[in-house]
Amino acid sequence: MKLAGIIGTAVLSLTLGAAAPAYAQEDHAQQEEHAQPEDKKAQQDKPAQQEEKKAQQEEKKTQADKPAQQEDKNTQQEKTVQHDQQVQHADVGHGRIPDDRFRANFGREHVFVINRPVIVEGHPRFQYGGYWFGFSQPWPTGWLYTDNVYVDYVDGGYFLYNPFHPGIRVVIVVI
Repeated sequence: MKLAGIIGTAVLSLTLGAAAPAYAQEDHAQQEEHAQPEDKKAQQDKPAQQEEKKAQQEEKKTQADKPAQQEDKNTQQEKTVQHDQQVQHADVGHGRIPDDRFRANFGREHVFVINRPVIVEGHPRFQYGGYWFGFSQPWPTGWLYTDNVYVDYVDGGYFLYNPFHPGIRVVIVVI
């Protein structure tokens, strides 16, 4: 009888031992089934949320670009106005260099250094190529008097250019 009790207990233990993992697996499978629809919904929502975030970012970019585009237009208009004013200042009843002398001494290929302008009656001047030039606008920030510069005739006026600072020019007049 003792032997039958031990065998019965062993069989019962094995049965319960085998059933417990099967029950645990079944319970885990049921939890996954309940979780899967939620996960699927969350996964479906993620792309929608990502698209919405992208749309918001693009909208912010567009709004940020509008002032930049407006500034670009304003800057371009200011440059055009400034250019027109420079030409007017450069062409107001001042001397002119004959074309043959200009080609011989002036232009991009004829760079020189001003070193120090001379102040005459409170106005700075410099001499180059046999001509005196006066400044019609202030000396640009960042330019040095020891930089290479050249004189060119553009749009009906004389301008001083610095190859180290392209895009900037100083209105000068022949005195």
